[in-house]
Amino acid sequence: MKKGQGAMEYLMTYGWALLVIVIVGAALFALGILNPATYQQKRCNGFQYFTYIDQAATATNYTLHFRNGVNDINLSSMTVGVVTTNIFNGTGESENFTLTVDGNAWDGVTWIGQGKEVTINYGPGLSLVSGAYDDLSITVKYDVKNGIQGNTDTATCIGTVV
Repeated sequence: MKKGQGAMEYLMTYGWALLVIVIVGAALFALGILNPATYQQKRCNGFQYFTYIDQAATATNYTLHFRNGVNDINLSSMTVGVVTTNIFNGTGESENFTLTVDGNAWDGVTWIGQGKEVTINYGPGLSLVSGAYDDLSITVKYDVKNGIQGNTDTATCIGTVV
């Protein structure tokens, strides 16, 4: 056998093997098996005062569910991405928000007790694109009863818009 023929057989054998490996890898990625977004769960990272519980998003609505910290608070506004709206204007609920505390509608005046579960639903007026979103900044402004006023707690949320 000549040297050139041996080298050519070597290249062909391993060339086909590498081609099969690339095709299998591409197929696994296309099926979502190797796509990291397939395994990425919705989450909000960064809250210091609140404890994140859950979130949901559609193209026009965003819902955030969290637990209050160790003080009684009063919520004033929430920013979703670049959209900021006052939650309450002092006389009643903002037209873009619904807010519940432990499953009951919040009146905007009563202090939210420590450890209470809070659900803020913002919408309509939001415009998220269907599919995955990441790095969606959420800022909640609140006042602490008998404490510092104008506090903010910010998180970066990841999830899927349905």
